[in-house]
Amino acid sequence: MKKIPRKTITRVLLYIRTLETLAKEKRFLVSSKQLAEITGLSDVQIRKDISNFKSVGKPRIGYRTAELKKTLQNYLLQDITVRLVLFGVGNLGSAILQYPGFHQNKIKLVAAFDVSREKTGKRICGVKVYPVDRAPEIIKRLHGDIGIIAVPKERAQEAADYMVLSGLQKIVNFAPCPVSVPVKVQVKNIDFTIEFLSLFCNTQK
Repeated sequence: MKKIPRKTITRVLLYIRTLETLAKEKRFLVSSKQLAEITGLSDVQIRKDISNFKSVGKPRIGYRTAELKKTLQNYLLQDITVRLVLFGVGNLGSAILQYPGFHQNKIKLVAAFDVSREKTGKRICGVKVYPVDRAPEIIKRLHGDIGIIAVPKERAQEAADYMVLSGLQKIVNFAPCPVSVPVKVQVKNIDFTIEFLSLFCNTQK
């Protein structure tokens, strides 16, 4: 498989999600122009991105929704299932556990961890909640791929440390503070406050 730029991958994942919605609405054909209207991207960009994969679709007819979704999904992820593990089962963590997109064939939440004894041992949306000190054992056994930090900032570093001990090399951090990890570990920080304020500031004249 040739190397695909990260920005292209991000857009293709958006196409896949859009195509899933269209398939549920029983829209069996879709054009690049229609995809552009839905995603907010240009139809030229969409055709260029899709051309990175294999020839699908016909001029003036468009793409078969299910076929295009399967082609893009299989090319990016092939037969891989991405396994997520979650630290923190508070308000944000509970919302993440209930998100339908994390209970599909290609991406699944396989375990959650929390310090509260009232929460550990329970199942939320089919995902078992474990004590945090069992993280290395459970994550290795379930072959976790990506860790999600959804704990208060005071516990963010502790969660990151457990993830590193568990062998995880990819982390999504929702805590409003940075975490320290080895160089080989990738961290994507998502601070909702910064995201909203940056969007607001970008719209100011």
